Order: sequence, then C-alpha cells, then structure tokens
Amino acid sequence: MTGATATPQCSLRDLTIAPRQLAELRRLSRQVMRLLGVSRAAEAIVLQGLTELLSNVAKHVPVPRCSVQITHADGTVRVAVCDCSARPPEVTTPDWDSESGRGLWLLREMASDFGWEPTADGKRVWFTV
Repeated sequence: MTGATATPQCSLRDLTIAPRQLAELRRLSRQVMRLLGVSRAAEAIVLQGLTELLSNVAKHVPVPRCSVQITHADGTVRVAVCDCSARPPEVTTPDWDSESGRGLWLLREMASDFGWEPTADGKRVWFTV
C-alpha cells in the first residue's frame, strides 16, 4: 500500500460514566482535539456534544458503560459514543422554561450531522463537526 495514511483517532473503551467524571473526560478530550489540530470553534462543539452524549449515558442507561471514538479526517471531526441501551435518543423541541431536555436538540443544531444506529450490543450515537 503506497500513499495510504491513517485517520487520526482516539478511542476510549469500557468507560463507566458518572456525572463527576465529565470534567476530567472533557479535559482529556480537549487535549485530544489540540493534538489532532482541531480548530477552537470545532473543539467547543465537540466538547459540548461529547458532554451531552456522556451525560445521557449516565442518566438514561441502566448500566452506564460506554465507549467513545473521536476521529479527524479531511477537516471533519466525528465523535461516536456506543452504549448498551437499544433505546434511541430522543431529540425533542425544547421547553425553554425547563431546566433540562434541550441538549440533543442543541447538539443537532450545532453539529454538521447527527445520528444514531443500532449495534449488536445497544446503539451508537454520533455527530460530526
């Protein structure tokens, strides 16, 4: 194989997510973004989106274990979080008077693309910036 280059990526596997860990995971993800050469604007969206996806694992998945993959290719960052729940993410129109419930909507609005797919063990929720 001549001329083939690897896509820069970072993978974290078998994470057990608790809300108190989110700040540390954001710090690690910020370091990854800087190593990958991601713009500060994209970094901010990635950190916001990753925090939302991991928070949802902590809140909504009975066994809050997941894996995270961040890739950077051709100027696009892709973040994917896999968990063991088959329940699809619910993106709803926010109630602006509520204290919660707008995170996935905001992520969908900020990201270039957003989606999910079933996996053998649950689901993969992903977004690109």
